[in-house]
Amino acid sequence: MRSLEDRIARAKDEKDEANRLISEFKPFIASVVQKKVGRFVEYGVDEELSVGLMAFKEAIDSYDRQKSKFLSFARMVISMRLIDYYRKSKKERTVSIESSDRSDIAADESSMEQYKIADENEKRILEIIEYRNLLKKWGISLEQLVDISPQKEDLREQYKMVARVIAGNESILKALLRTKRLPVKEIENILSIHPKKLERGRIYIIAMVLAMVAGFSYLNISRGDMK
Repeated sequence: MRSLEDRIARAKDEKDEANRLISEFKPFIASVVQKKVGRFVEYGVDEELSVGLMAFKEAIDSYDRQKSKFLSFARMVISMRLIDYYRKSKKERTVSIESSDRSDIAADESSMEQYKIADENEKRILEIIEYRNLLKKWGISLEQLVDISPQKEDLREQYKMVARVIAGNESILKALLRTKRLPVKEIENILSIHPKKLERGRIYIIAMVLAMVAGFSYLNISRGDMK
């Protein structure tokens, strides 16, 4: 999987990749805008989101990976453009701006090198976007995964244990990735789990394996966690 920074570099020259990034990161853009305006916003209704989309594209075009993480840089650009928008439209609206944001807005390009704030929420958003795209290749939706997640913690942990065994066994992992089918017999030979139980947890187990192999560290797949 290419890193986000690699995709940004490619998007500078490829319009289709830039459009894909903008589409995938709409939830991120909305979260930044909502934090700044202090209210719920909706695409197609609130002009602030149009400002956010254009600012995100601007961030793609002007990003320098040597100076900061992209999401931190994009958040700053969106914040600056929103402030410009309110100044130009002369709307009397309160926009929540933290003192750190003020210093960022006043900073010139040299100071941006010091701007490397990337909180866990942003990293989690990025992982969810990447995970959603990965699951889609396996015919699994994120909403489906949340719905079939075991309610009982002990069963959920048992399925995660199965996933860890698969991820750590090269031959079984290769079989899964090749066939996209859960190798029940091979797992049964290692773990004392009834085949029917494995079949019932097939989608959840496969999804856990994909998350482990991809190295996602901020995801917690359980009911309500990613709704």
